[in-house]
Amino acid sequence: MNTLVLFFRFFLMANLFLYSMLGLGQQVEDVPQAFDALSSEPEVILINNKVKVPHRQGHFQGVQHINKNGTEKILISGSSRSQAYVLQIDLTTLKSETLIPLMKDPYRHAGGIQVSEPYLIVGIEDNIIKTTSKVCLYNYQGNELHKAQSSITLNREGEAKRHTAGATGLLAMEEGYLAVVANWDSRNWDFYHIEPEKGKQELLYSFEAPQDWGSYQSINLIKDASAIYAIGFYKKDMIGTADLILVSKLGYFEPILEKIRTKTFNCNNGVDFNSAVGLQVDNKGKLHIWGTQADPAKEIAINKFSQP
Repeated sequence: MNTLVLFFRFFLMANLFLYSMLGLGQQVEDVPQAFDALSSEPEVILINNKVKVPHRQGHFQGVQHINKNGTEKILISGSSRSQAYVLQIDLTTLKSETLIPLMKDPYRHAGGIQVSEPYLIVGIEDNIIKTTSKVCLYNYQGNELHKAQSSITLNREGEAKRHTAGATGLLAMEEGYLAVVANWDSRNWDFYHIEPEKGKQELLYSFEAPQDWGSYQSINLIKDASAIYAIGFYKKDMIGTADLILVSKLGYFEPILEKIRTKTFNCNNGVDFNSAVGLQVDNKGKLHIWGTQADPAKEIAINKFSQP
């Protein structure tokens, strides 16, 4: 095999790898364009659930799609009277697999979540006194998540509602990760730079959301070649709604925080954007939104809204 053929094979493999990593890193070619292209009509997926999920005084809180050992799965965070948890679902068998307890009372409320390879970020709060929370990064490709052992934890404490962690987002950057942690009803957003392998965390910026912004139940981060964005999910007038927010230009973090788009989604089978929602970028660089119902049941409905 000549050198030119080997070069082109290497070039192709390198680009395929890079393109795959764009999905794992929550990056698309053009974020506003991908957001606009999302279908408002869902693919409905019904899950056979035989896992006993705690539901008293709580509900499902966040959704993320992952690929583990070549199998597509869904992670759903949730809250209850006594514990915070993640429910894992297998999309091949369309069955729930296991309940992963994260923390117990008073850290009983796991909020909106996001994955950015190989980590899952989860904010776990005391949702009764509302003065403290723990933001954890779990390496879900290993056994950290199933053992509820975080790679790094951000401890937050202070005045009621200000330092809770109801919605979290995570985005891989050139060095470490950009994280966003939103408090009660997402009235305040705190941005952090985190390097879990080095045990480093730094608060970059705190932002008070305008009154006309939604009470986002999940906030996920996404980027393209020029900027970083957040998508906030909520329900307005009984309709699933998402706001696209320009966070910063890519490179040095300089907060802009400007809402630039709003889009509505026709949820089916009881799926509720006031509960568990989250974005995914697939290995072709296409954007998807996953949502589910508020409460666990023997059959769990999932809606998938996709970019063609």
